[in-house]
Amino acid sequence: MKLSILGCGNWGSVFGITQYKNGHTVKIWEFDKERAEHVIKTRNNEPFLVGYKMPEEILIHWDIGKILENADVVIYAIPSQVLHKVIKRITKIEKEIEYHLSLTKGIDIESLKRPSEIIGQLPQSQGRVYVLSGPSIANEIIRGEPAAVVLVGPCLRGTKELQHQLTTDNFRIYQSDDIIGVELSAAIKNVIALGCGISDGLGFGNNAKGALIARGIVEMQRLGVKMGAKAKTFWGLSGLGDLVTTSFSEESRNHRFGKKIGEGNTVEQITREMVMVAEGVPTSRAIKLLAEKYKIEMPICDVVYKILFDNISPKQGIKDLMTRPLKYE
Repeated sequence: MKLSILGCGNWGSVFGITQYKNGHTVKIWEFDKERAEHVIKTRNNEPFLVGYKMPEEILIHWDIGKILENADVVIYAIPSQVLHKVIKRITKIEKEIEYHLSLTKGIDIESLKRPSEIIGQLPQSQGRVYVLSGPSIANEIIRGEPAAVVLVGPCLRGTKELQHQLTTDNFRIYQSDDIIGVELSAAIKNVIALGCGISDGLGFGNNAKGALIARGIVEMQRLGVKMGAKAKTFWGLSGLGDLVTTSFSEESRNHRFGKKIGEGNTVEQITREMVMVAEGVPTSRAIKLLAEKYKIEMPICDVVYKILFDNISPKQGIKDLMTRPLKYE
């Protein structure tokens, strides 16, 4: 297949290299012309991809129209908060592309829409938007370590085709039928993982993290079911699987960001230092708004938001969680 990847960051690069090795033709869009020219010339995509070169056979370009030419699948590997800008940009490009596949994890703050809903605003994408999600630390995948993810979309035939085309010996893809649950899992788990990172930064052990993960899934499920998701989805790869991975991995941006917060750094300091986006930070704002809209209690997500944006201390946040009224599990 001809794959056009929008986003030349860590995940876009790794996914592109993986699928190139899988026998597909790959193009990758880098929005910054100067940066694109550098990667084209040197095949070096640091700091997003360290220790690996971009294969010469992968076309990299800053002209999005050129990247989308003759594509069978357009793949969105773009931060959730800029996805709507890219969609606006390609609305004018009238190309019939069979599949639109989202790798984006988050909720847009302005519209509170999931990535597939934003991509679905493209007239040419109607009934063609699919989502791939699950525990997928890009650096592990580029090293050839095994991973399993889940794929969901509007058409069983299309889901099956993408599943078989994109699966590799080390990258196993399962099918799902719950696009709302898969995307909400992917978004909310980043907020909970920030909380786990904060706990680690404070020096707490695995008891605290186990509690945050177990109760975090309850929060994910609570909001998800209210929004039309299936409860079981949150205990699958896109929910529990991705949450555990993101909460424990030292290579997880959200865990790393949270840990730095727990160690006493500010959001501004960490944002300046980190090259890649920790999706859970802006998503925590969106989840707070969704919880208020649907009148759902999400105490862990609420405390993470308050630590990030209301200047309460991490220690006070943990105390607030631990001293809530006692109740049944």
